[in-house]
Amino acid sequence: MPPMTRTLPLLMLAFTVAACTRDKSPEPATPAPAKPAKAQAGEQADDTAQAAASNMLTIYSGDYDSLALQPPAPAPGMPGFALVEARLRYSLQAGANAITLDRLPHALDVASVTLRSETAGATPQGQRFLSPPRDAGSVLATAVGHRIAVEHTSGGARQVDNGILVASGDALTLALPDGRTKIIRDYDNVSLLDPDQQPAAGPQMRWQVQARQAGIADFALAYATGGLAWRAEYLARLAPGSECKLSLDGSAMVANRSGTGFRNVALTLVAGEPNRVQPERPVVFDAVAEQAMAAPAPPPSPYATPRRSGEYHAYPIPGRTTLDDASLERVPLFAPLAAIACERGYETGSTGDTWVPPQPIASPGFGGTTGPQPVRATVNLANTKASGLGRPLPAGRVRAFDGGDFLGESQLGHTPEGQDIRLEVGTAFDLTAERERNSFQLDRAGRQMTESFTITLRNARDDAATITVVEPMSRWSDWTISSSSVPPAKRDAQHAEFEVEVPAGGETVLTYVVRYRWPAGVRP
Repeated sequence: MPPMTRTLPLLMLAFTVAACTRDKSPEPATPAPAKPAKAQAGEQADDTAQAAASNMLTIYSGDYDSLALQPPAPAPGMPGFALVEARLRYSLQAGANAITLDRLPHALDVASVTLRSETAGATPQGQRFLSPPRDAGSVLATAVGHRIAVEHTSGGARQVDNGILVASGDALTLALPDGRTKIIRDYDNVSLLDPDQQPAAGPQMRWQVQARQAGIADFALAYATGGLAWRAEYLARLAPGSECKLSLDGSAMVANRSGTGFRNVALTLVAGEPNRVQPERPVVFDAVAEQAMAAPAPPPSPYATPRRSGEYHAYPIPGRTTLDDASLERVPLFAPLAAIACERGYETGSTGDTWVPPQPIASPGFGGTTGPQPVRATVNLANTKASGLGRPLPAGRVRAFDGGDFLGESQLGHTPEGQDIRLEVGTAFDLTAERERNSFQLDRAGRQMTESFTITLRNARDDAATITVVEPMSRWSDWTISSSSVPPAKRDAQHAEFEVEVPAGGETVLTYVVRYRWPAGVRP
C-alpha cells in the first residue's frame, strides 16, 4: 500500500488515546497519523473512504422485535448479536506502552475482545476492561489508594485537604502528606488527582503493548456485542388482471440498541441465529457512547448480493452505512422484482398443530372443534428463477397489497431458493366454512377407531372458488382416510387436505371418515 499523507479524522474521533512517553510505568500511546493513499483514476479521494476499508460490522438475525418494540437498557447479555472488526494504528515508543480504547458498546461481550498486532516487534501483553461507574459512590470506591483533593468547610472557613484515600463510605478517610490520618464526614467536592485513575465515561479497554522500537504499529481489533439485530421487510403488490402476478421489494430493518453508534461501516447482514452462551449475571452500564467506523467504497450495484456464510446466508450491503445508537435503520436488500408468477388461494382448517400423541387418544370429545371457522386468503409462489424470483429470502414480515388495497400481513421464514412460499394475507369475507363431527367409534378388540366429519363451505361471490380444507389427524400417528366425498391428499404426518370447488353463490359439503390403527401392546 502506498504511503499515507494526512491525519484521519475518523480514527481520531473513534479511538481516544493519550501521548506516549517512556517511563517505569506504561504511558498512553497516541494514534498514528493515518495517511490515505493517492486516489487512482475513478477512485474516491476522501480520507474517510480511503482509511478504514477493513472496518466491518456483521449483524445476525433474530431478536429484532425484542430490541425494536421494547428495548432493554444496553448491557452485556442483552438480545441481539453482532461481530465488529476494525484496524487500529498507533505511534508507539520503544519499550512499554499503554493504549486505551473507549466509545465501545455497552452490550460488549468483554471475553470476546481480541487485539492482534500486525506489526513485527509490537506485542500486546495484557488486556483490561473498565466499566463506567454507576454513581458517585462507585467512583470513590475505585479511587481508594489514590490521591484525591477534598473540599469541605471547617470552623466556617473553606478548606482543601490533599491525600491518599484510605476508605470511602459514610465518611472519607485520608492519609495526609504529613503522616496524619483524617476522617471527613461532611464535604462539598472531591477531585481525583491521579490522571491514570480517572473513571471511564463508558466501557473502555486498555492494553499493555511492548514495542521493540519506536514507530507506527498496526493492530486488528475484533469483538462481539449484543444490542444489534435485524429482520427482513417485504412489500408485495398484486398486479391487476386475471393472471396472478406480483412485484416484490425487499429491505432490512436494523435495530441498534447496543449503547454506541457505528458510523460509515461495511455492513453485512446474516440470516441465521448461532447458538450463544448467555452470561448468568449481566452487568448494567449507564453511560452512552459512540463508535465511528468506515467501509469500502460502494460497488456498482446498490443492493446486497447474498452468499453462503457457514450454515447461514450473508447479505453484504454495498457502500457505507451509519447506525446511530437507539436507531432503526432501513437498508435495501435487493432491487424491486416485477411480474413474479403466483397463485391466489383460500384455505380453512388447522395447519399449525404438529403434535403427535404418545398413545392413541380415545376420548370421544378430543379434537372435535365444531362450528364456524374462517377461510384464509393466501398467495402462493415458487421461489425459482422460472417464476421470476429464485433467491434466498431471509425471514421477515410481508405486507401484501392488491393494487392500492391492503390485503394483510404474513410472516415469512428463512426461505432457500427452490422452496415454495405460502403467504396468509387475511380472511376472505365472502367465503365461510362450518365444521361438524358426525360420529366416533372405538373398537378396542380390533385396535382401531373411526371418526367422521362434515365441513360445509359457502361462497357468496359472483365467481367460483377453490378452497383447500386442512384437517388435523390428531388422535394417533397411524391414520388413513377410509372414505371421502372429495379426493384426499396427505399434507404432512398429522394433516390431510382436500381441494373443494365451491360454485358462485352456492355451497359444497365435504364429508370424510378417518380410521386410526395401533399395534398390539399399545393401549389408547
